[in-house]
This record gives sequence, C-alpha cells and structure tokens, in this order.
Amino acid sequence: MSWQQQRAQRLGYLALNVTDMDASLAFWTQAVQLEISERREHRVFLRGGMQHHWLSLQEASEPGLARVGIEVANLEILTAIEHALTSAGISVESGNGLKDDAVLHYLRFNDPAGNPLELYADMVSMATPPQPTSVTLLEIQHAVLAVDNLNDASEFYTHMLGMRISDWIGETMFFAHFGNGWHHGLGLGKMPDQQQGLHHVCFQPPDLDNVMRARARVRKLGYEITLDLLRHGPSGSVGFYFLGPDGVAEMSFGARQFGEDEEFRPRRLAMSPETIDVWQTGLSDSELSIVSELRSIKG
Repeated sequence: MSWQQQRAQRLGYLALNVTDMDASLAFWTQAVQLEISERREHRVFLRGGMQHHWLSLQEASEPGLARVGIEVANLEILTAIEHALTSAGISVESGNGLKDDAVLHYLRFNDPAGNPLELYADMVSMATPPQPTSVTLLEIQHAVLAVDNLNDASEFYTHMLGMRISDWIGETMFFAHFGNGWHHGLGLGKMPDQQQGLHHVCFQPPDLDNVMRARARVRKLGYEITLDLLRHGPSGSVGFYFLGPDGVAEMSFGARQFGEDEEFRPRRLAMSPETIDVWQTGLSDSELSIVSELRSIKG
C-alpha cells in the first residue's frame, strides 16, 4: 500500500483538558449545541452526529489540547500508517480503546511540534440522532493547530497521514484536507507566542440560516464574537468565530470540497485582510479605520 493510499479520512474529535466542567459544558451544549452522549466521573463526551463523540472533556488542573482524534477508514489503513510511523522512528502507542474512549483500534503519537494525535478506526455509534434546539450541525469539520516549523509539519502530515495540501498562506500557515475532501480538515500555522496546541475548532452547519441562528444564539448567551460574519478566501466558507472557556470555536458553511481524484495545485495566497475575508476587498486602511471609529462611538 503506497503512502498516497494511507489516507486519514476525517477529523473525528478533539479531547480537551478543562478546569471548569460546568462552564465548559454550558458553552459546548448551549452555544455550540452539542449533546452529551456519555458522562463519567471527571469526563464528559459530547456529540453532534451519530458518532459517540466529537468532543471529549476531561477535568484537569491545566487547560489545553489533550488529543486530536483522526478517523481512518479501516484497520488495514491504520496498520499501514503504524508501520510508516514506526519505520520513521516515531514513538507510537497502539491499543484497543473501546472501554475507555469508545474507539476500537487506535494509534497515539505526537506530530513534530508536539501536538498529541490519535488515529482510530471504528468509533462507537449512537442509536438515534441528536436533537438540537435550534442549530443543526453536519460535522466537526476542521481544527487549526499551532506548529513551530511549517516544513516539518507539511512533510509529516502529507507523508505520514496521506493528507493533501489545499493552500498555503504566505509563509505563515497551510491548509490540508483528508479523504473526505473538505478544503481543510486541519490548518497548521505559526501562531504568536504559541508553538503547539489548538487555535480553534470549526463546526459545519448545513446552510446560512443555521449559521445565523447560531450567531444569534451566541450573542444572546453573551459569548464574545471574535470575528464576525466573513467569507474566507482559501475555502470560500462563510461563518463567524466566538470565544468560550476552552478557546475559540467557528461556525461556517460552504467550504470547497475536493473530489478524491481531483487534480489541483495548491495556491500560495497572500496573508492579507482580503484573504481572511474577501468581503473586505475595496476598503482602504483609512476607510477601515473610519468604520472602526464609528462602530466604537456607537458602542
């Protein structure tokens, strides 16, 4: 099996260490509208689809990223990736996590920056779909991680996990997609004062109506919107970002989805306001400054 066939399929879940479980649950269940699938002592699993969980929250003395869970299609691919990792001298823990983590087979290891990863096959499924109050979610779509060296990260994620780079943003970050084709299942970038860890996680509603309902709900609950409605240049997605006790979440829809055999060449886009939000095209810095001042005056 070639490394091109050893493709990770999708972002499956994030495991987070949290210091205030009540505050974390309020954010993820009320603002994001995930549903509790299982509660244990000092640990809670939350889902947005038929999978057992999209998030795993673990009480801890220090907050932060505990694990990025990445799904592979079957045990054969998992075994092939394990061989590639160990052949490259990467330390790997393998096992059966059905009892503790609701996944049958797993590999655990770190990326070159030290971000903790898990590849798994066969997560437990739930018998009935979740019942959101007002916002429907299709999936946990992507996460953006901090890394200290982009070349090391791109080599690792493409050759070890079979990801394909979608776009570069200057010399600051790159986006890469899994087998499910979404423009980025992971974004890897250099972050100010951060060499590893989670920058944000994105959930995908099916349409603009659901994004706007999510935005209205976040505002009503009083959580800070850190970036309001925008359209990203790289993926074309429309959404917004908001801050909770465990970091930043994004709601967006409309991202480009690559076909399995689609031929493309990754772009190298400029790191600019227009790349982050194409709707800012045509506004000069002085005009943006005036708009910002007027907004502050109006409160």
